[in-house]
Amino acid sequence: MKLKIHLKALGIVLGVVLFWGCDNWLDVRPESELNEDQMFATEQGYMDALYGVYVNMGKNELYGGSLPLTMDLVAQTFDVAPGSDYEYFKTFEYQNPLCTGIMDYVWERLYYCIMLTNNILKHLEDVTPEQFDSYCYLRGECLGLRAFLHYELLRIFAPDIKDKPDYLAIPYKRLYSNDIEPQLTVAQVFEDIIIDLEAAKEALKNDVIRTNPPEFLENQKENGTSEDVTENNDQYYISTFLENRKYRMNYYGVLATLARVYIDRAQGDDVEKAYQYAKEVISSGKFRLIQRDDFIKPSNEVKQRDALFSDEFVFALFSTKVDAFYTSCCYPASTFTKRFRVRDIASIFGTEVNDFRYMLTEQDEGNSQHILLKKHHADYENSKQKIRMLGLAEMYYIAAEAKPGEAYELMEEIMVSRGIACPLTEISSRDKVMETIVKEYRKEFMGDGQLFFIFKRLVKESFLLNLNLNIRKDDKGLVFPLPEAEIEYGERVSEIWK
Repeated sequence: MKLKIHLKALGIVLGVVLFWGCDNWLDVRPESELNEDQMFATEQGYMDALYGVYVNMGKNELYGGSLPLTMDLVAQTFDVAPGSDYEYFKTFEYQNPLCTGIMDYVWERLYYCIMLTNNILKHLEDVTPEQFDSYCYLRGECLGLRAFLHYELLRIFAPDIKDKPDYLAIPYKRLYSNDIEPQLTVAQVFEDIIIDLEAAKEALKNDVIRTNPPEFLENQKENGTSEDVTENNDQYYISTFLENRKYRMNYYGVLATLARVYIDRAQGDDVEKAYQYAKEVISSGKFRLIQRDDFIKPSNEVKQRDALFSDEFVFALFSTKVDAFYTSCCYPASTFTKRFRVRDIASIFGTEVNDFRYMLTEQDEGNSQHILLKKHHADYENSKQKIRMLGLAEMYYIAAEAKPGEAYELMEEIMVSRGIACPLTEISSRDKVMETIVKEYRKEFMGDGQLFFIFKRLVKESFLLNLNLNIRKDDKGLVFPLPEAEIEYGERVSEIWK
């Protein structure tokens, strides 16, 4: 079969160089010098291989730009001009060749990253924890990443589990192999995700992030250190394997992913589990809500603004590509057709002009009707080259959703940290709580691509009618079609798109 041939070819490439696409690494080690046996001959080789997963995740085709902006476009957070490569996403025409070209590549790159984790896990079977000091980290991070990436694929290419649990969704790849693995139901994929996350949690139970002091901006200033990958070196993930753990899939990153997964599935005691995991992250003391002094800066110090709220990062990435991508698409957006402009900012923020997140938007100098997002920008020195994957804010939102009786206290704490008042009271109805939470998701994750997924899992909730989000609610608005090659050669079905 054509797909098997393609996968075999890809496997050969991976055997020659696991770091296919990792520009900095290939600068110093040509492909011909590195084969799989050499890569996994030493503990450092395993670390290098894991570095490749993070670098590939941070590329522009995935979390370094295209994927989150695409998701925010279908969530109607952004608008684009006619002629943009992304214009058909805003009208939910997912079968347009421009859309399929982008999303087929998302599918390919997410599974590519999964294959890299599987290759590391396969080789870890040949060693023991006694041989490698980093064994539990390598195993835990790979299992956590594999689960996280499968969950991303599931949220994009399958319907909500509460609506269609038996829908044939995606394969869950556990092997480094060119074999075609079976397409599983939504419910089965959720089970496999949770199995991997629980195993990752166990492997990372002694993660140094649990015992090391928290890594806050003010501590780095006092110590004269920096999180900036460019100041450290070009192989950050290699040289600092046990430092700045929030830039790897760490113990709390696994808990945060479990909280996200359980609140989504919402079966049996799932919501309680989501609450417990979210609260463990919140109460850990390793992350803190944005400090006013780290965001509000005098005009001559605006470059020091922490635009991404990096003290809140639970799991994040470094990427040398991300700032340039957002600069070209969001602010200042080099060309009109490439521009992602914020759609209906008044409905997002209302009159809350003191909201820190509102301060990350600016009018386009050439067109006052265009509002642009200035969030990922090299001008902000404390935020450059960083990508938020999981943050503290989401843990507050999940905990508040899981326990509406505690929502006032939780939401007041986080909303005050954003410079605004909380509209809830201690006796607010669940609908009022949920409406407030979704409004905050909408503001918090502009440019992060999360609102679409929140809408998708809550689509049948009546309170959403009050928010006028204008997101298409049927299956063909909420589920992307599988790549045609998967259907033609991979023996898959995409029932919604038949």
